[in-house]
Amino acid sequence: MDNIILDLGAISGSINVQIVRKNIKNVHLKVFRDLRVVVSVPSTVSDDWLTVFLQSHVKWIEGQVAKYKKSSGYNTLSNIRGGTSTQLLGKDVRIYKVASLTNRIELEEKRICLYMTNPEDEQLAQNLFNAWWRDTAIQLYTSEMQSLHRKIFIKHNVKEPSIVVRKMNTLWGSCSPARNKITLNEYLLKADLRCIQYVILHELAHLIYPNHSKQFYNFLTIYMPDWEERKKQLDNEVVQGL
Repeated sequence: MDNIILDLGAISGSINVQIVRKNIKNVHLKVFRDLRVVVSVPSTVSDDWLTVFLQSHVKWIEGQVAKYKKSSGYNTLSNIRGGTSTQLLGKDVRIYKVASLTNRIELEEKRICLYMTNPEDEQLAQNLFNAWWRDTAIQLYTSEMQSLHRKIFIKHNVKEPSIVVRKMNTLWGSCSPARNKITLNEYLLKADLRCIQYVILHELAHLIYPNHSKQFYNFLTIYMPDWEERKKQLDNEVVQGL
């Protein structure tokens, strides 16, 4: 049995649960932001036990699916509207529009507040949000890149590269060693800071090792021993273009 179809009720409907059998002792049930449900179990667990286990966790799974559905529709960072949600640095944040004499954005705890002279102007809200998001990404990425450069790359005689930030559909980042430039995805700002640091280190490492060679991965492991864990978290928890 590699999959189980689980009925979550009239609202959420049926969902496919992926079964992963491993040489482990405990059961791990996860619901990801792309609405995948994966359960990892010991190889000896029977199909009947799995069915009973999943049925006993239907309410929890339904709650997780509902939470991610509520925010995932706006993870493209487009169609910004008051009351919707997105991810920022690994956390769900809600967007609010507030009437104001000036146009600006303020980040509060779990809130992105758009202060606008005309809260009904959707294009103004989108433009304001886009500019704020891009500026925030550039500032954070630059700060983290400079920190990693000082700690690691100066001693390898690597010149500090320039950073370009843009929207990318399939890559978190890229590197152009010949131009001493790294490009980072705007959507990466949704990720936990640890994941952002991993991507930046990955791209900086390409200034020394252009290819994904054994030496390249050894370099990552020396300077970030948990890079594989960070990469897995990034790939599983951050939704780019729903």
